[in-house]
Amino acid sequence: MASDPALVNDSCTYMEAVSGDGGVHDAAGVWWLSPDIQLTGPMSGADKADPGVNNTVDVKLHSTAANCNLPPGTESLSLELWVANPSLVMAPNNAASTVHIDSIGMQLLLNGGSETYQFHWTPPLGAPASDPQSSGHKCLIARAYADPLIPNAMSFFAPDDRHVAQHNICIVPCGGPGAAKRPAGGCTQDVTTVNPDVKKPQKTRLRAVLDLKPNEFVRDVVLRRLKTTKGFGRLAPEPPRRFEIRLRDFPKARVIDRTKGGKQGAPSYEVEIVLEPAQLVEFRFVADLSGSKLGDAHIFHLTQVGAGNHVQGGLTVIMLPV
Repeated sequence: MASDPALVNDSCTYMEAVSGDGGVHDAAGVWWLSPDIQLTGPMSGADKADPGVNNTVDVKLHSTAANCNLPPGTESLSLELWVANPSLVMAPNNAASTVHIDSIGMQLLLNGGSETYQFHWTPPLGAPASDPQSSGHKCLIARAYADPLIPNAMSFFAPDDRHVAQHNICIVPCGGPGAAKRPAGGCTQDVTTVNPDVKKPQKTRLRAVLDLKPNEFVRDVVLRRLKTTKGFGRLAPEPPRRFEIRLRDFPKARVIDRTKGGKQGAPSYEVEIVLEPAQLVEFRFVADLSGSKLGDAHIFHLTQVGAGNHVQGGLTVIMLPV
C-alpha cells in the first residue's frame, strides 16, 4: 500500500511510527506502537477510555528539518484523531470500524520542530461494546497534513504514509486479582479488522507471532505499561502452551499452526481468508496460559497481510496470568 496521493504535496509534516524514524515507517517492523499518540483515561490509565468523563489524547507532529515542500497557500496544518476498538486495519469511511473524534487547525511548524496537541474526548455512557467509542482498550489513528489538502476518505494508507500514525496495544491480565490458580483454558482478546479495498475481494492472512525477544523500542513501550499492571512479574522467557486465532465466520479457513516454533522461527499462528470489498470482521485471539508462571507476560504481535505480502494493520497484545 502506497502513501495517500492526496497528501504527497506536503513533504514536511510527519508523525513517527517508531521513535526517531523521522517519518520513514518500516512496514516490516512494529509500526503500530507510535510514540506520537497517547490516550489516558482518568481512571483506567494509558490506552484505555473511561465513559462519561474527559479522556485526554496527546498527539505529536513534526516537521522535516530542511528540503521539504508545502503546497501553495498553506497557512496552517490540519490534525485529525480517530478511535476504534482493538483492531488491525481501520477504515475512515466505516463507522463500525473507526470513529472520527475531532479535527483541529495548528500553526505551521518551524523546520525541524515538533508540537504536541491535546485532544479532550468524552466517550458516551452506555455505548455497546461494538461501538468504537465504548470503554476499555482503544486503538487510535492520527493524521496531520497541510490545510489546503484533503486526504483520501476511504483509506488511512498505514503504515506507509508519513502523515499517519497508529497506536494499538492491549494489556490483558487473566485469572483475576489474587487468583489462587493459573487460568485454565484461554485468555482472550476480541479484535476487529476490515478489507481496506472497497472495490475488490482480497486474499488476506491474519497472523499472530509470539515475541520472546522484543527489540528495545517494543520492550520500552511494553514495560512502561506493565509496571502499573497489578500482578506483573517479568516478561515470559518461555512460550505459552498454545495460542490461536478463532474466526467464527470462516469455518473452512486455511490454518498454518507454527506455535511450537523451532527451526521455522518465532512461534506463530496464521489463518488465510478472503475478505469481500470493505468487509468488516471480528475474530478472537486466544492463548492458553495454564502452564505459565503467575505474572509472566507474553507479547503477541497480530497483523493483517494483504496483496503483495504487505502488512496493512497491526496490534500488540500482552497477556499475563495473575
